[in-house]
Amino acid sequence: MNNSMEYAESQVTSLQSKSSSIDSQLHQTLLARQFKQAEKLAIKLLQSNPLIAQNWVHLGEALVKQGCGEAARSAFDRAWLLDPQALWVQAVQGALAAAPMGPARTEVDELLAVQPVTIAAAIMTLNEARCIERCVHSLMGAVDEIVIIDSGSTDGTIELVEHLPKVKIVHHIELNDDFAGKRNQGLSYINSDWVLWVDADEWLFEEDVAGVREAAGLFHNRVEQVVFNVCQVNYMKGKQSMDYGVPRMFPMNRNLQYYGRVHEQIVMSGADMYEGRMQRQSIRIRLHHDGYEPHILQARNKVNRNLRLLRMMVEEDPDNPGWLLYYGRETLATGDVDKAKQIFEEAAVKAQNKPNFGRLPDILMFLCGIHMNAKNYVQAEAVCRKALEVQPTFPDALYHLAQAQMRQAVALLQSAERHLQESKEAFQSYRGTVTADHTILGWKADVALADLTRLSGKHAEAKEKYEQILQKHPNLQSVRKQLEKL
Repeated sequence: MNNSMEYAESQVTSLQSKSSSIDSQLHQTLLARQFKQAEKLAIKLLQSNPLIAQNWVHLGEALVKQGCGEAARSAFDRAWLLDPQALWVQAVQGALAAAPMGPARTEVDELLAVQPVTIAAAIMTLNEARCIERCVHSLMGAVDEIVIIDSGSTDGTIELVEHLPKVKIVHHIELNDDFAGKRNQGLSYINSDWVLWVDADEWLFEEDVAGVREAAGLFHNRVEQVVFNVCQVNYMKGKQSMDYGVPRMFPMNRNLQYYGRVHEQIVMSGADMYEGRMQRQSIRIRLHHDGYEPHILQARNKVNRNLRLLRMMVEEDPDNPGWLLYYGRETLATGDVDKAKQIFEEAAVKAQNKPNFGRLPDILMFLCGIHMNAKNYVQAEAVCRKALEVQPTFPDALYHLAQAQMRQAVALLQSAERHLQESKEAFQSYRGTVTADHTILGWKADVALADLTRLSGKHAEAKEKYEQILQKHPNLQSVRKQLEKL
């Protein structure tokens, strides 16, 4: 295969699981390039549990190596649905483009089949004429009903979409400073098996329309209480960022509801917000979102509203680190760095008492950013290390730890350079009882300064300094060796 497929294979084989004898056999057959046998083993694994993305990847590799490009594409698509952050996607797609379609695989088609379920999209509105049509139209092919829960829009929002098929308007559900309360009222108007909540300023990726039903059908009778985290693709000031942890979709009539006045969370009725029995599953359902554009935020006064509601939540649920996280984030957005730092520090402490609270690294990264901006690099390094204690492979913590260490290293190098210069200048005034080492003035300090220049990556400048030293002190073999390396 081409280089793209070879890269994809390296991604695939690096993720092998040894949790069962079949896994081990599958690994060995792939390495031995026994692809027909690998296909059989992958199918056997998927028949017992079709929710493991890695096994779909194995099946896709076995199929594409046998020239069954179309069946392989379906297997890889299912894997990507279950693992939306997969790194192999681009390489595999490139390889599949050059692969022959190949014969159908009946067993694979049977594995891919999912239970038919009905889906509702639920949208809360209040004066969303700017974006409501875009949102609704993007959902038409993905769901069976679109339930709009309106709080008395006066800008023509409802008139724009009430005539569209599948749309059902629920009028005059007041917010009353409680987004969770409004959502929970809206749930009573939904007739479908599953609900996907979409904000009016979001719109579904066209490529993910089929994935909405596919994901729901795949999990419907396999996991009782599951919440899908979708990907919100945010557009702001010409830049794009992706948040894969947005909880938006769940089955109806499974004891799930919302909690929280703002930044509301999906919880089990009557259970703690961080109850561990509910499964959270990332799914490749992507939503465009432009609501963070500054002119939109300002026009809707969202920051001040959110701050007010978050203050209420912190008062009502003071031991919950989640509300403190959101409160600190919104406070930081206003520019009140000192207050935000205090809130994040309190959140980090309270997170220790909530073992199922999964966003402590998020809190610590906000604190890291505050310390970095204040040039408190030692403190920044400390919070990065705390984040890595919680999640040793968290890329953000590893990256910012390196940044903090680099800043400290630069400061140390600058300090060293200053002290070396001072060591030479000190000979003019030093008259102490202990005789100073005059080789410092003669060549040692200059060699150390040249070493610092080399360590800073300025090789041409370092070479010039070493050559100047050798002109005065031709017998310095250590300097000659450094020149040879350069």
